[in-house]
Amino acid sequence: MKKHFILFLFVGALALNGQKSVSLAAVDWINAGPMLGYVHMKEAHLWIQTKKAAKVSLKYRVEGAPSWSTTPSIETQWHTAFTAKFILDDVLPGRTYEYRVLINGNEVSFGEPLKFKTLTDWRFRQDPPEFTILAGSCSYFNEESADRPGKPYGGDYQIFEHMADMKADLMLWLGDNVYTRPVDYGSRRGFLHRYTSDRSYPQLQRFLRTCSHIAIWDDHDFGPNDANGSYVGKPWAHEAFRLFWANPPFVNFGCEQSTASALEFNDVHIFLLDNRSFRTEVMNNGKDQIFGREQLDWLINNLKYSDAPFKLVCAGGQILSDAKVFENFAKYEQERAYLLRRIEEENIKGVIFLTGDRHHSEICVMKNGKGNILYDITTSPLTSGAVTKKVEDNSFRLPGSLIQQRNFVALKFFGPSKNRTLEITYYDSDGQKIFSHTIKEKE
Repeated sequence: MKKHFILFLFVGALALNGQKSVSLAAVDWINAGPMLGYVHMKEAHLWIQTKKAAKVSLKYRVEGAPSWSTTPSIETQWHTAFTAKFILDDVLPGRTYEYRVLINGNEVSFGEPLKFKTLTDWRFRQDPPEFTILAGSCSYFNEESADRPGKPYGGDYQIFEHMADMKADLMLWLGDNVYTRPVDYGSRRGFLHRYTSDRSYPQLQRFLRTCSHIAIWDDHDFGPNDANGSYVGKPWAHEAFRLFWANPPFVNFGCEQSTASALEFNDVHIFLLDNRSFRTEVMNNGKDQIFGREQLDWLINNLKYSDAPFKLVCAGGQILSDAKVFENFAKYEQERAYLLRRIEEENIKGVIFLTGDRHHSEICVMKNGKGNILYDITTSPLTSGAVTKKVEDNSFRLPGSLIQQRNFVALKFFGPSKNRTLEITYYDSDGQKIFSHTIKEKE
């Protein structure tokens, strides 16, 4: 009897010293995630949010390898909405990694394997890989206490389950990813609450774990409807965006913060524009702007340098549509003319704008004076209300591409080097195909 008692004490001491762990249920500790953010060949960023203060760490390894790498622990705190971001830098190109989440030293069970893949070092070795990027905008998540009375504005959250089923490589969130309400945008805590509430939706969780997620913002992430750069809560908006997304490094213009950034994803270059921080109203003095000259020159410089066959430029609102309505770029005539003129002057090929905001989807096609074709792929909404009434005239709309229901778009890139193909397919909330269009690199 005495020996058994001593053994019991020894096992208890091991547990207290952290050498024996138990499995924790994710539902008890995790509000959202884990979510893979920016990923490249030798680095991957992972985001997670706990429900309460906790010491969080990750361990990861090449799938099936005998040993693990472990990240330093991060203690999640109330002040930063219990969020944590990890940089996994003990990785190599083109490998699949499995990982585990540890809370206070104990593994968390999510009911499925957690994995991510680093980008392949394909240049000078092989053709670019085949891959798929999803995109969407306008995600309204109902919260009865903060919503307007009446019929809920959000719905069809099963769309995220179908997006997860596609097992894409990257998701581009094109703005209005959260919808701040009047109760939110007057305080820092309001912003943190809105992101926390929206990000916690159960239908979203598996999708957050299936691929890399990168975001831009639009007015509802930024503050009040149609808000511009004069909005007094801009610092709160910037802080919340940085806390809840794991984007590549942000670019600041002058002394002003921005959410602009860029990344390479296989043989596609992606540019993330900030359409809020520098925005003005449409002014009578002709100095109105959405992006500002410095940001546009940064974009042109990057586009000129890029050798990618397809250059994706992500912006919250439509760029090519000539309908001068709502917040379309067409209302900002001088700045729009400057951007399109500079793309033409520099003979930049392969420019495809990815845009949201409009609560309908369509593809715009424009040929410039150098004979280069520009595209604007608009996808909206994911779960907010769709516009079903007659949509404005747009002379650049690709016939048949207008969609007036909840949807997302899949961009599939494939084919040999120098002869790549982009297949654009829109899907409805139940994962059914709505419209497809194909673009050849040689166009």
